[in-house]
Amino acid sequence: MIPLAVFEEIIDISGVAPRIEAMLPAGARARQLSARTLLAGICLTQADHRPAHLTRVHQALTTLGEHDQRRLGVIADWKHGPHRLTYRQTEYTFGLAARALAKDEPDGLPPAALARICDGLLEASIPDQHKDASASLAVDWTPKAAPAPTPRPPGGTAGTTCPAPNPGCSSATTCPPEP
Repeated sequence: MIPLAVFEEIIDISGVAPRIEAMLPAGARARQLSARTLLAGICLTQADHRPAHLTRVHQALTTLGEHDQRRLGVIADWKHGPHRLTYRQTEYTFGLAARALAKDEPDGLPPAALARICDGLLEASIPDQHKDASASLAVDWTPKAAPAPTPRPPGGTAGTTCPAPNPGCSSATTCPPEP
């Protein structure tokens, strides 16, 4: 599994947590769960191949070591002693962030603020030595070519051989059947 420190570094380099925090409403009492910690919990959940449920995000955060829980605010000192983050607090903070990043009127496109957040996280996750390596790598930076299906040759029918998708490819592909 990817260490928590890696996710924290990506979140910090991207600068998205302060941007999300600035979009959230301020209440009379400070929220226990910060946007940074929520994002770290989401990353931990996905890295551990857990379903993308808020219960799993809460579980990922509350099963960290005590030192990390205190550092991230999962365990906070309240008036009557230590308080561990509840699922309800996780749900509340996520709901605030989701509403802040949503559009008033859905139009089929992602909200610009959400797209900038995702772009920032993705860009920050790419190691510096790979940022300008190639534009043809997959989104997860694996060197697997993923070309679009090649067009049918003129007059080609299903099952005929199409030209190779690119000059570096050693095999030809089979034309897809007509729709």
